[in-house]
Amino acid sequence: MVLFATAIFLICAASFGLNLKFEGVKEDIYTANSNFKTFIKERAVNIDNELKLIERYIEAPDFDSKAIFDFAVKNNNEYMAFFIVNERGEIEFVSDEKLRDTYSAFFLSKPWENEPEDKILRSEFMFDKSDVPTRLAAKKMKNGKILATLIRFTAIYEEFARGYERIGVNSFAIDKSGRIVFHQDPELVLERKNIFDLYDVSADYLNSDEVKFANLGSLNSEIYYIQSIPRIGLAVVSSYSVDKFLKENLLFLLICAVFLVAGAFFTIYYVKFVKNSVIKPILSIRNILAKAGRGEEIKAYANFGSIKEFEQILDEIVKFHDDFVQKKMNFEDYSRKFGFLFEKGPFVMLLIDAKSGKIIEASTKACEFYGLNDVEIKNKNLAELNASNLTDMTIRQDGEAQIYETTHFVASGEVRQVRIRKQNYELPGGEKIGFCVIKDVTKSNALKKNAQKQSEIDANSPMFSVVWKDRFIGDISSVSDNIERALGYKKSEILSNEFEFKNIIHPDDRDRLANEFNIKFSLFNAASLKKENESLQSCRLIRKNLEVINCSVFIKFISKDGRTVDEVIGYFIESKLAANLTAKTGMEIARLNDDKEGAYKNTILSLFANAQEAVAVVGLDGVFLDANEAFCRISGYSKEEAIGKPSNLLRSGVHDDKFYENMWKILLKNGFYSGKIYNKRKNGEIYLEQLSIATVYSGSKPSYFVAAFHELPWREPGIKQNESKAKEQE
Repeated sequence: MVLFATAIFLICAASFGLNLKFEGVKEDIYTANSNFKTFIKERAVNIDNELKLIERYIEAPDFDSKAIFDFAVKNNNEYMAFFIVNERGEIEFVSDEKLRDTYSAFFLSKPWENEPEDKILRSEFMFDKSDVPTRLAAKKMKNGKILATLIRFTAIYEEFARGYERIGVNSFAIDKSGRIVFHQDPELVLERKNIFDLYDVSADYLNSDEVKFANLGSLNSEIYYIQSIPRIGLAVVSSYSVDKFLKENLLFLLICAVFLVAGAFFTIYYVKFVKNSVIKPILSIRNILAKAGRGEEIKAYANFGSIKEFEQILDEIVKFHDDFVQKKMNFEDYSRKFGFLFEKGPFVMLLIDAKSGKIIEASTKACEFYGLNDVEIKNKNLAELNASNLTDMTIRQDGEAQIYETTHFVASGEVRQVRIRKQNYELPGGEKIGFCVIKDVTKSNALKKNAQKQSEIDANSPMFSVVWKDRFIGDISSVSDNIERALGYKKSEILSNEFEFKNIIHPDDRDRLANEFNIKFSLFNAASLKKENESLQSCRLIRKNLEVINCSVFIKFISKDGRTVDEVIGYFIESKLAANLTAKTGMEIARLNDDKEGAYKNTILSLFANAQEAVAVVGLDGVFLDANEAFCRISGYSKEEAIGKPSNLLRSGVHDDKFYENMWKILLKNGFYSGKIYNKRKNGEIYLEQLSIATVYSGSKPSYFVAAFHELPWREPGIKQNESKAKEQE
């Protein structure tokens, strides 16, 4: 163990030393690169400021252009000349007339015609048989003319030389195309070499922030680092020769090499020691156990001298064997129980190969769910069942198990949404299997989605409702979710004991509305005209902000026994919206005969307010005669698709036949039905709705039915809905 620790120490010490030296070189490269970037940026800023300053002098009334430009050229030996160019690209002034013809064509091309006024403009670098490049820097003045200066960048070479003397790192500059514009080797500049000629860099080398090696293994190998300078169109490349690094750190590298060799030697020695002193004895014991497991005699093996203190080892083997037998019995018992669960259990379960995803075993319910027999499903891979891209799904970790939702194909071609809980296990032989429990969430996901949509619709509905316990303008038991948007009061305020609804009814309408309600309440108790006298005249309500609104009111009496009023529901809609509704439904009303027209108008208006959303007219034969736009939006069927079809078009399959029989009995007996029911949209989604059906009479005989419904928040249905649910509404 001491030898092994020594080996580890020597290797770590050598590695740490090498890393320390390399980090020092990297720090020098970073420093040199940063210094040159700062120098170039400062030079650019100085030029920008001088152009702005000269522009202000030019705008002065006593402007002496020659004096100003001569002073600027004299003050900075990098300035070769100044130009003033008009909007046509013609040179109006040049401080050095020798350069007029040279740059006339450039300015006539109007390279900066569409550039903004305050932006500092720069041309590409130009080379005139020299390794020192020139460049034009310009600014568009307020009068539309361009002030430009021609610069020869000699100071950058001087800075490169000073930087190498201080830090010992070579640096040069390239333009945005990779061409070398400043380099201590003038041949590279004159031959127009670029960065790709020197280093094997990638196309996005300007986006890299790492120190890299070039030509590693050759005499010209280097460590280099590239950083761009924003808005100037240059990048600084700093490099350090690997040969120089080796020469400067030769002694240190030799010491590290000695440490590494010594560490390797001690490691090899320790490995041999472990092999002879630990591994071989373990293999011998494993061999004994294998022979014992096969029932072979192991005493002869012990007599060869390979094992000493045989009795002690034998006791351990017997103990181990007993433990093994017990574990084997437990495993067989567990396998029987698990096999029964796969064969008779109610769950969709799969066993898969954890590496390949191939299905090894499938429960009976899994075969039923996917519509495949045992042989067919075992020939598939779990990935073959996927109907969606697994990269888009979210995986949730639950302990060692993974839970995610995806879509699977079944044999019929239908796509099911499933939730999978997968956990990997390692078998004694080292094989890894995945245990998957799969749940079909197609229906529940669709219903939750529909419930969420309906909640949004209800919150923005233009109609609102108030439910009183047993009398009009009495104690309020509930209100619709959009009450705050309609009246400005929060639900908690209206449901509090201090709130009285009569206080928000306009004083001039309060007594008239109460008297009219009392008359209709008396008619209901007397069993007279129950279905035709439940709408009240319009009234005015006062919002919380004291704004007065005109409303049409529809009152519905709810009675479980048909005699005693249990609840009174008031549905309110602004008069403007009610008038629009009457106009929009005029075409549908015209399709009914003249005897039914008046009753149909009143019923459509009332039931639209009652249900808030969807309204449909159904004939005595159960066929749709008409439907409004909200019906089409909720059900997914257009008017053309619904009209003429039987009303069981929306039947979901959740309720049995007795449920619907009882519903029609209640409707024909009482003339009205109200209850919760699960229906199905055109796309197959099932949703929960509050349904109200009223019978419209022609004389004493029923003429047709008007059904109104709106979606309710989702609630999971029972295994099978029966007639008892409908009886509750009776």
